[in-house]
Amino acid sequence: MDLSGDDHLERAVTELGEPEALFRVGRGRFLAKLALGVLLVVIGIVANYLWWFRGPAQIDHFIFHLLYIVPLFGAGLLLHMYRNRGLFVLVYPNGLLRLRHGEVDSFPWHEIENVKLRVQRAEGAEFTRDPDGTPLACWLPADVPTFKLWDAGLTVVRGDGVEAHFGPALSEYDQLSAEVQRRTFAALWPHVRTRFRNGERVSFGELEVSAVGLAHAGKTLPWRELKEVAIAQGKLSIKQTGKWLPWALIDLAGVPNPHLLFALTEEARLTAPPPPREPHERPAEQRRD
Repeated sequence: MDLSGDDHLERAVTELGEPEALFRVGRGRFLAKLALGVLLVVIGIVANYLWWFRGPAQIDHFIFHLLYIVPLFGAGLLLHMYRNRGLFVLVYPNGLLRLRHGEVDSFPWHEIENVKLRVQRAEGAEFTRDPDGTPLACWLPADVPTFKLWDAGLTVVRGDGVEAHFGPALSEYDQLSAEVQRRTFAALWPHVRTRFRNGERVSFGELEVSAVGLAHAGKTLPWRELKEVAIAQGKLSIKQTGKWLPWALIDLAGVPNPHLLFALTEEARLTAPPPPREPHERPAEQRRD
């Protein structure tokens, strides 16, 4: 199909049925971000002219950095909005539909092999569970930045290598991110959990997960020594019990399916033996008041 604009969106809905959710770059949001980007670029150009041709001879390093950071932010914002113009995302029970620049791409949930996220900060994942506590869905909360839109985003990759990127320029992007993670979790989790329980290593980019623990860069962290897995400044931070510095820092954008990683980590920690006691600590039954 050749789709573009609201008219073609209506055609798609007519042929495929009403979606469960629809996400788009709203006109008001698009114009506001566009105006902000133009304003930052203009301010940067004027500031550079005044500084270099009318300003003091002595260079202030703080102002010097602002002279290129402000227009770069503006240019990045304009580029991001340009790439997302005319974008529609339709969510159906069997998959995701992307309408962009007169083209349509479909991503059935069972054909999506990898989900990649750009998230700056998260202390953990969120879960939906059945009455027995078994996870039915897992997702990482999404950031919705005001200026640095390129610091957040969601990418889905089909088994044939075709991928689609969605950013916070979309209205209710945080809901879209959570929805995609929930749907792909339901499709991918049973196989991942089975491999883990069968003693196989499950790869998440540079990181490997097994019944023994986490493996990265030739070193292994046993589950009983794992203190925390979180996201800080766009990186996956893995901390070891008793250590100040992170055991590993990995760029989150390079970790496929981080929502599955968080779910698998929690399951492994629940079944791992307790951490060893400190040398000075005695068993509870030997303590005296």
